[in-house]
Amino acid sequence: MPDPKIVFETQWFNVEQQVYDEVRALEGKPFYRVNAPDGVMVLALTDRHEIVLVKQFRPAIGQDTLEIPAGARDPHETPNQAAARELYEETGYVCKNLTPLGVGRLMASRLNAYQYAFLGTGASLHPSYVSREDMKVNLVSPEEFKNLVLNQEFVQHAALALLVLADWKTETSLIQPEANHFKGTLP
Repeated sequence: MPDPKIVFETQWFNVEQQVYDEVRALEGKPFYRVNAPDGVMVLALTDRHEIVLVKQFRPAIGQDTLEIPAGARDPHETPNQAAARELYEETGYVCKNLTPLGVGRLMASRLNAYQYAFLGTGASLHPSYVSREDMKVNLVSPEEFKNLVLNQEFVQHAALALLVLADWKTETSLIQPEANHFKGTLP
């Protein structure tokens, strides 16, 4: 098997070509993987149990999206540090507690990066934050969030896994907010 070779590179990621002769499905064709830094996603909740969302323009799809705060982890940062930084940079919010929910992959078929998931509780707007003009913060209740998802106004499907993880690990009820609103106490 020949060594992998970088065939395209940007400041955010590179594309690597690798030949895997032993993988029959590839039929001898090269495979291309995206090498990117690990990332973080933060499901941040205010003391009023509002979910902190950010609206921003995404060049890859040419439109604004509504998302939970997320971003790349810098090489010198721990996942917790990256989560706190990304949340603050995108929204101006800081959390009293950041609880790791798990680590996974976004698109194992092409992307080699890990994605670290966090639940942030006690989120509040930092008084000295200066808003970035290209991002807008939206605070929504779990019920409003559910409607945004069902009406396809929130389409960041990877973020939905954070609701499941948060419910399982903290005994909240974010998935079915109308059924049993926050039966447990949040960290």
